[in-house]
Amino acid sequence: MRRYDDLFHPIGSLNRRGFLRGCCIASLAFIASTSCSRKDEPTTGTSQPSTSASPGGKTTLRVGHLPAGCVSHLLLANKRGLFKEAGLNVELTQFNGPGENLQALVGGARDVIHNPWTNTVAAFAKGTDKLRIISGSGKGGIELVSRKGSVKTLDELAKAANKGLKIGTLQLDTLELVVFGHLKKLGVDYSGYKMTFFPSMVGMGEALIQNAVDVCSLAQPYAQSVVAKSGGTYLGDSNGAWGPEASDCVISSTSDFIKKEPNLVADYLAVLRKSAALLNSDYKSAIADLVPVYGSTEDVLSVALKRQVPQPVLDKAGLQSLKNGVGYLADLGYLKKDQTNLLDAVFDGSAQEKALQAA
Repeated sequence: MRRYDDLFHPIGSLNRRGFLRGCCIASLAFIASTSCSRKDEPTTGTSQPSTSASPGGKTTLRVGHLPAGCVSHLLLANKRGLFKEAGLNVELTQFNGPGENLQALVGGARDVIHNPWTNTVAAFAKGTDKLRIISGSGKGGIELVSRKGSVKTLDELAKAANKGLKIGTLQLDTLELVVFGHLKKLGVDYSGYKMTFFPSMVGMGEALIQNAVDVCSLAQPYAQSVVAKSGGTYLGDSNGAWGPEASDCVISSTSDFIKKEPNLVADYLAVLRKSAALLNSDYKSAIADLVPVYGSTEDVLSVALKRQVPQPVLDKAGLQSLKNGVGYLADLGYLKKDQTNLLDAVFDGSAQEKALQAA
């Protein structure tokens, strides 16, 4: 498994025009998938090739994900064999970025993905209207971090407006929303700061360590490694920006697959809920299992995964938090103002409800 700090959130290198072009590509991939065989596999990612049915006749659920804190319960379930225990054939594929992950879904190479919700919502808005958010994956853990010697609170951040404070982030990402959301709540905006939009999260972390920026946004568990190395300070997080139950990654699928395999999807969600409960009930043991999977250290991961926790059920508070975030996307110009209610169309809670009823 490649390290989370090498791969996570590279979509931030896109500007607004580049993002819209990427959504169009995803839409074209979805159209193409309607005339292509399901056996097509992604050209990137790390997994063994599979077909949609296992040798035993059971459907293989093909899952895409990123090396991120928001999939801790997914990785733990796989590590401990919980899917096999439940009689499920689940194949995990780690992708190099959320754009590739999404394209694998719309192209028919994956059945469900764990990916930042911003990607699914924006692609849906551009016409890929069979995309669906079916449940949460992880909440919190998108952090607003200051360097050692800079501001230490959100109030200080607000007072530093128009004084040359340097902020780094990535465009069109939950990483941008944690900056924009906090500034908006503080009554300030980008114009009061020296903004730098980085091509990768790792670049931002290094810039913070080298004092090239004063504040930046980072995702767990990379955020904790930077804070520990630099002596930085957590100013706020995604729960404070678009929360209180702020998803980062969600689980996305398509309306066609949900209709075709409702029981399989529900059973998958049930295992994730069980894994999240096991992680919470014996956190130390779970961290020991996950350290080699993440390629991290116990000190970093034990803090990071307390700040970005599993969200196996996307409840009313979670949905409202997503709606808050959608509003920020419109404020930033990524969505039209009349698209702020599209979450009502993109969210399909049927599999989640089925899993809860079977519990």
